[in-house]
Amino acid sequence: MLWHLPSGRSKTEVAIMIPLSQLAMKCLEELKIRSVDSHYLFPNRRVSKRFGHISPDTLNAALKKMFDDGKMPVEHFTVHDLRRTFRSLLARFVVPGHVAERCLNLKLKGVEGIYDRYDYVDERANALSQLSDLIISAVEV
Repeated sequence: MLWHLPSGRSKTEVAIMIPLSQLAMKCLEELKIRSVDSHYLFPNRRVSKRFGHISPDTLNAALKKMFDDGKMPVEHFTVHDLRRTFRSLLARFVVPGHVAERCLNLKLKGVEGIYDRYDYVDERANALSQLSDLIISAVEV
């Protein structure tokens, strides 16, 4: 239940192992079924010479359409707000800052970033499991 993000796809340009919760695994399994025979979990719905997967702008375009159609219950929202919400929820669970930063694949700052090379995979897995439990309980309500 680990996802290897290679250095070339990583914000920090350093490869990282991302622990996956049971909920994440269930979502990935469902996406695999829905993507039929595609090599991608999020295949392009239209024939495209640029991408076999959805365009990098797809989520932003979908959000814009929802705002334009008056279907968003908030005044403003961007895809990046998901990262902000995620980080805030980790603080709510009292996840230590250095673990939360690694969950976001951010480099630790200062001396800590230079000397602390531990990957915190078990601690990140625990934090992600807590968030997964919160999502499950919110959906069940």
